[in-house]
Amino acid sequence: MAPESNETTSLLAVKSTAAYRVYPQRFYILFVFSFLSFNQCIMWLTFSPIARSTETYYNVTEATVDLLLNWGPIIFIPCLPLTSILLNQANGLRYCVLLLAIADFFGALSRILPSIIFSSSHPNFSSFALPFIHVGQILNAACGPLVMAPVSQLSCLWFAPHERTRATTVAIFANYLGSGVGFAISPLIVSEPEYVPRLLYIHFGLAFAACVFSLVYFPAQPPTAPSAAAELLVQNPTSGETSHNWRTFLRDIWKCLTTPSFVLLSTAGGLLYGTFGAWTGLYDVLLEPEHYTEGQAGWFGFGSTIAAIIGGLGLGHLADTRRFQHSLKILILISLIGCLLAIVWFELCVRSLFYDKHILSSTVVTIGLSTGLAGLFSGAASPLIYEALAEIMYPLPESLSASILVQWINVVTLVFLFVAPNREKLVNFLVLVVCTVCIVIILVTRFTYRRRDEDERKRLEKERNQIIGENNVNAINSQGYDEISD
Repeated sequence: MAPESNETTSLLAVKSTAAYRVYPQRFYILFVFSFLSFNQCIMWLTFSPIARSTETYYNVTEATVDLLLNWGPIIFIPCLPLTSILLNQANGLRYCVLLLAIADFFGALSRILPSIIFSSSHPNFSSFALPFIHVGQILNAACGPLVMAPVSQLSCLWFAPHERTRATTVAIFANYLGSGVGFAISPLIVSEPEYVPRLLYIHFGLAFAACVFSLVYFPAQPPTAPSAAAELLVQNPTSGETSHNWRTFLRDIWKCLTTPSFVLLSTAGGLLYGTFGAWTGLYDVLLEPEHYTEGQAGWFGFGSTIAAIIGGLGLGHLADTRRFQHSLKILILISLIGCLLAIVWFELCVRSLFYDKHILSSTVVTIGLSTGLAGLFSGAASPLIYEALAEIMYPLPESLSASILVQWINVVTLVFLFVAPNREKLVNFLVLVVCTVCIVIILVTRFTYRRRDEDERKRLEKERNQIIGENNVNAINSQGYDEISD
């Protein structure tokens, strides 16, 4: 009777277990990662919204302020491959998050040290402070890949398939929110040059809080995987041997770059968001001939960022519903067409490469609506592109497809940052051309849904096995009852 009893107990355990399970702590994990991502972007953008005050306080030129911002894409490009390799180690996501939290904390600390040690009126203050400021910005820039590459992998590892797009959206747009808040709030805090340290202390406080959250609790993975794709991530980390990691990484990169659908979609995403990011950064220059102030341009940028977050969350929720889980291509196309129309509207309201007077009425309402709609539709497509790339390249790690996409974005952004000075009208025209080209590229791209199809197949298989187990339990219980009756 003992063997039968053990078998019955094990089968009853199977009966009470769902095919896959998600855990409440997934929301804490997403919050901590999003908080870190928000901090990384708001620290990266520290000095650009307060450029004039920065130049006065540190006695530096505009070129130095620009370099503090440009450290972002400059350092991002060489650091990204290292991030991708680290992510695909055992417990890689945890290591990336802890590294991100600690590096950003020390970056924030480096920037406030000069103001603690020296008075700004000291004759050597500028020469002493600048190296610390640059070190802080470089450390923060090295954190860029750590917040952009893991977004798809985090959502896959912790969230159910019908939640993944929304989780990816939140992880992506936390970084965008840092940019929007930085543009809107920083000038209010630094109303005078001597208030620059106030902003740095606020950033240090945020970095300290995020570091504490990360160190207190950030597990490597959930107790059990929420999907078949997450099982693959948990069960198949790369070997600990460095040479093997590099060979695997390069082999996977080659596989991505020889997959036509991936090349087309990642190129479209890189071109669009690299160009779009450079374009939105030029609002103040583009709108100056129309007599808008830097403050108004900053609020247009903030409104565009908030609209992007709303668009991403709205379309992400729609893409997670069963009816639209295999409709990423049409949703991306609709979003990009809407973005193109909004950009056309904006360009007709300002002076362009081809005409020196705007064609449509240029008011706060028309500029605000056109930039807001451009942000709304571009933001709506962004997380869908991340998820579509992960679907196309499954079973390769989600972090790899995201890494290649953000690398394209940063390369394009860096190119445009060098092209942009005194060529704002050209950039204004190029964003229109790029958006049109991206729509054509996506039209000819073949979308596949390997990850979602495999998740569904494994889920049905587990449920079928559980039903078989339940039937076996009933049969054993029935047999035992008959023996007792006899």
